[in-house]
Amino acid sequence: MTTEEKSVETLEAKPAVLEPISEADAPPKNWFPAAFVVLLPLAFFFILPPLTKSGLWDPFELNIADLSRRIALHLFGASEMALTGADNSMPHLNDLGRPELPFVSIAYGFKLFGLHEWAGRAPLALWGLGGVIATFGFVSRLVDKRAGVYAAIVLTTMPLYFVQARTMLGDIVTMSAFAMSFGGLIVAIFDRDDDGPTSISARLPWLLLGVGGLVAGFYSRGALIGVGIPLASVGLGWALTGAAGRRSNDGFGSVVGGLALVGAGLAVFAAVSAMMKDDQKNLSIYVGAMLRLPSKYPTFDFIAGQLGPALAPWSAFIPFAMGRLFIPPVKTSGFVHERESFFRATLLVGAAVAFTAHGFLAVRTDLMAFSAPALLAAVCAVAIRDFERGAHGSIAVGVGTAVFLGVLHHDFHELPDKAYQAFAVVGATFPESYKEHALLLWTVALIGFAGFTFLTWVEGDSTRRPFDPNNYHAIIVALREAWDGLLALVYFALVAGASLAGLVIWVGVRTHAKWLPTISLQIRDGVLNAWWVTAFVPLVAILGLFFATDVWAWAFGGAKKLTWGSFTRGFEPFEGLYACVRSETTPPATKLTAILVLFPLMVLAVPGAVLAVILTKHITTLPVALALALPAGIAVFLGLGLLGDALRGRRAAGFAFGGAAVGFLLCFSYYPALANQLSPKEVFETYERSHKSDEPLALFGVGGRTAAYYAGGQPMSFTDPARAYEWLMAGGEGHRRFLAMRSDELSKLNQIFRDHSTPRQNLPIIDSRSSQILLVASSLDGDKNQNPLGKIILSAPPKPQHVLDVNMEDKLAVLGYDVTDQAGKLVDVVAPGRKYRMRTYYRVLAPVTTEWEAFIHIDGYHRRHNGDHKPMEGKYPFGLWLKDDLLVDDYEFGLEPNFSPGSYTIFFGLFVGETRLKVKSGPSDGDNRINGGQVRVQ
Repeated sequence: MTTEEKSVETLEAKPAVLEPISEADAPPKNWFPAAFVVLLPLAFFFILPPLTKSGLWDPFELNIADLSRRIALHLFGASEMALTGADNSMPHLNDLGRPELPFVSIAYGFKLFGLHEWAGRAPLALWGLGGVIATFGFVSRLVDKRAGVYAAIVLTTMPLYFVQARTMLGDIVTMSAFAMSFGGLIVAIFDRDDDGPTSISARLPWLLLGVGGLVAGFYSRGALIGVGIPLASVGLGWALTGAAGRRSNDGFGSVVGGLALVGAGLAVFAAVSAMMKDDQKNLSIYVGAMLRLPSKYPTFDFIAGQLGPALAPWSAFIPFAMGRLFIPPVKTSGFVHERESFFRATLLVGAAVAFTAHGFLAVRTDLMAFSAPALLAAVCAVAIRDFERGAHGSIAVGVGTAVFLGVLHHDFHELPDKAYQAFAVVGATFPESYKEHALLLWTVALIGFAGFTFLTWVEGDSTRRPFDPNNYHAIIVALREAWDGLLALVYFALVAGASLAGLVIWVGVRTHAKWLPTISLQIRDGVLNAWWVTAFVPLVAILGLFFATDVWAWAFGGAKKLTWGSFTRGFEPFEGLYACVRSETTPPATKLTAILVLFPLMVLAVPGAVLAVILTKHITTLPVALALALPAGIAVFLGLGLLGDALRGRRAAGFAFGGAAVGFLLCFSYYPALANQLSPKEVFETYERSHKSDEPLALFGVGGRTAAYYAGGQPMSFTDPARAYEWLMAGGEGHRRFLAMRSDELSKLNQIFRDHSTPRQNLPIIDSRSSQILLVASSLDGDKNQNPLGKIILSAPPKPQHVLDVNMEDKLAVLGYDVTDQAGKLVDVVAPGRKYRMRTYYRVLAPVTTEWEAFIHIDGYHRRHNGDHKPMEGKYPFGLWLKDDLLVDDYEFGLEPNFSPGSYTIFFGLFVGETRLKVKSGPSDGDNRINGGQVRVQ
């Protein structure tokens, strides 16, 4: 045995690579797939989190709930559903705006369990469960049970599907009906076994399921969406595969396929005829929605733009999964091969039909939720199962999916309201206070899914030994010898040049060189850091990517049977590394590679990444961040080791698990938190905890119908801030009153409260968790005031960094200003390309009747930074400012990269159009611009 072989043997004292466990070794568990398919959506739709977690969304979900309440009152005789002062009449189809099945389902939940949000959502969650089971059923029948499980996982974890299943928006009924109708009909047409088409008696239940799905689809979204799409999908699929030629003579399938084509034609004809009447006053059951001409016609990519965010992160994988369907089925033959081939063709046809139909309706009706996510889930499942059965890996799938995920991340960053595509509503404003947290969750979700996809699809099961230092040494040698050593020469030249330039800058900084101020701080920072960027980043990227594939190969390629030892399998790589370094037979080059390359990657990479994310996002303090980051690497290895054993080494199953994990993050955290930002539920809960038995609640700008679900009645409601204030303060000392109000009414009510309070103070708010709905109390009574305007209207005189005494037309006194970095630290020097904040302090001398805008000019060296903006972001208009109020305008600015080092002058003031508020006294430039002094730019 050679020295190198002994080294490898030492490193693998505990084998890291075993043959993947054969499915034949596993005992049959026919009950497990069905049980899993039921339990997973039950967990997502009912438990994680509970249906009671998110409040009713006013107005979108509340409108549907109220219409359903009225249906329960009349259709089911639920007299307890009648509310005093509310509309209790039986709604017309025009009021519903669509066919009645979703509303009747919600109404039945109210009838059984009472007027609670979970009672209305539970029937729709059951519809969602039915759609998942139907999808599992038809995919299992036409491919196999493993593919059916994957389809169930994908469908359950699509935001469009689980959001609709957990809310009273109603379109989950259409999605579930499509899964039933499409699945039942396609099995009735194409079901085959090894001997040919299955018997009619075996397919008849599927046909009945399909017919039932068509009926449900018709009464949930009309003829075109509920009937036409599934019939056209299977009918055209049958026709196209017939043109391709069939080996079997299947009369029953041909009859069903022919009838599907005829039915699709009739449904489309009925819907188009109804549209030609152009009746915008009455609902057409054939169209399934009210006809409305949109104010702005959608572009050609409207449906793709809807599906991208609504199905994220699966939407990034779906295009590549569709491409994989053109690959012939793997490890199949005969009639089974024919069955799967026809199924793939029909999936592609169905996707095209659904996409076309929704695009056709987009210019004629309000936004509709996409009705066929079950079809797209089946597409993903077939691609995943093919890969598991031996289809080749694809770097294009891994890289392409990551690119699409990057596009989605950009959309969620720039246009966070795209998250509402999963709700299929328009006109909703994304809560400002939730944007940062929302972006963090999407970043974790999308990057995580990109990692799972890349590591799964970039290669098949590898025969190499993971974490072998010789492999890493071979990569370094290959890079050194590439292109006859030219690549290494260029690398060292770049590192040497960057190091020399950095040394020059460093010496200039230490010696205060005269030429240094002519170079901007941005360029200086870049040059100072260029040496380690050029030296380490390329190597870390290459070796880190190879290390990541090693981790995946170890987790799944080295999987064993699941035992108690699986919980500690994650320690094996560390034990192997330690054995390699300690072994006397390990060659010096291998040992050096293990210490300098493998050790940092294995021990420091994950903790370092976790620590960097925590600190850059300011999630917690440094000690807590270290406590979380240090064990993170071990935790990842332990988790992946257990996962690999639990999934019996199947990479495709690991990919599906990754998608489920991402879906869980969104379902458990992102969407419930977003819904609570839009619902008064938390406000009512705080009121229940805080009030005494005789302390009443009223509503200001909040829909009174919501109170029936949370307050058990109809509280008094106000639309005028003066009357709301009078009621709030009428309780007297020791008897608090509470007011649930919309945040856009806060500024006026706060001004009235300040005008009447002595000493002057801001309106007491005891719950501001929602950025749109607040809970006001007549007095704090020991609670902390959470008034968002407390950051704008100060309770004590400020101590500005730059003190000024400026009189602006005897209306405002400017007391000074601060310049801070993003962390809030005062700074005297700013750098181009970085963000800072300027906080300007005002005292009101007299009422201000004009709504001025603010400007900031940073002038010098023939350059100007112009910072025009609305003071206080428009949250507290000038007309509400009271005499002696102290206010702060906090504005973010950033200098352009072309600002060279030097001293610049800050000018600022107020303007409207071409007119500026006059500066009567204090430092100014004579043109009604306050002279704030000098700021140094590096």
